[in-house]
Amino acid sequence: MDPNRINDQPDEDNPKGADRHEADRGRDGEDVVKPRLTYRERRERRAERRRSWAEDRTRKAGAAAEAARAATAGIPFGQPILAGHHSQRRHERALERADDKTRKAVEHSRMADHHEQAASTIESQLDASIYDDDPDAIDRLRERIEVREAKRERIKQFNRNRRKGSRDLAPLNEQEQKELADTARVAPYQLGPKGEAPRYWLSNLGANINRDRKRLARLEKRRD
Repeated sequence: MDPNRINDQPDEDNPKGADRHEADRGRDGEDVVKPRLTYRERRERRAERRRSWAEDRTRKAGAAAEAARAATAGIPFGQPILAGHHSQRRHERALERADDKTRKAVEHSRMADHHEQAASTIESQLDASIYDDDPDAIDRLRERIEVREAKRERIKQFNRNRRKGSRDLAPLNEQEQKELADTARVAPYQLGPKGEAPRYWLSNLGANINRDRKRLARLEKRRD
């Protein structure tokens, strides 16, 4: 993987190639089965590489900045180039070196920020994702289904209360109440006629729950 590459591969909740073993040739010519890293482990290593690249770029940025300062260390601050003087060309070269090193310092710093952000993005994806080859994938899928079903019931209860004229937000948790308030402020047309939650809340939840149930059934069948 090129450390200078700007775009990272997008993360997936269900990657291909989840098989954890691969065949290799031993010295005696026989196939030797060795463990393969899980998708999560590969992503973790990618995040580690990104952080390593960020640290390397930070060091290079510091070295380039120091070189820029050193290039003009012998020139008094504010000293103009003395045209025709024997020091003219030396002064010009010093300024050119300082400019070049400063540009490199800025570029290294920019790339350090990029790699650090990429590592953080990968780690956030890892926290939010469940991969088929995770050892606890089945348990985590069951838990996520339960959480989403509970959220769906809260939204349904909130909508029932609204249709009865209640302004109580209690069925929704704090985050859901904030999302509802944000929607009412920027896109009130998405709310129901009596202030019910946007219809896509329930449709998206239903689609996600169904997808997780299918994945769970497939993983349970594969385990058995």
